[in-house]
Amino acid sequence: MNSADPIKIEHHDISFECTRHHIKEAEIYRLNFSDRRPPLNITKAGAEQPFWTSVPQGRQTEAEFFGTRIDEHLKKIKSPK
Repeated sequence: MNSADPIKIEHHDISFECTRHHIKEAEIYRLNFSDRRPPLNITKAGAEQPFWTSVPQGRQTEAEFFGTRIDEHLKKIKSPK
């Protein structure tokens, strides 16, 4: 996935469109939501135990929640049943 190939993820009553971007060594995901909340930029941080964080910081709870949804989606498309 790159910025030209957005993916759409639905989770209960929220859906969001996600694009992946590379800035130097970092992989940043930009999320645009169906419920009109402000867009969110997230990335994985931490070497031994990676975790999702917002860029800029301040929306950590959302970053962790929606980052997990992205991980789940990517696992599904990498290993279809």
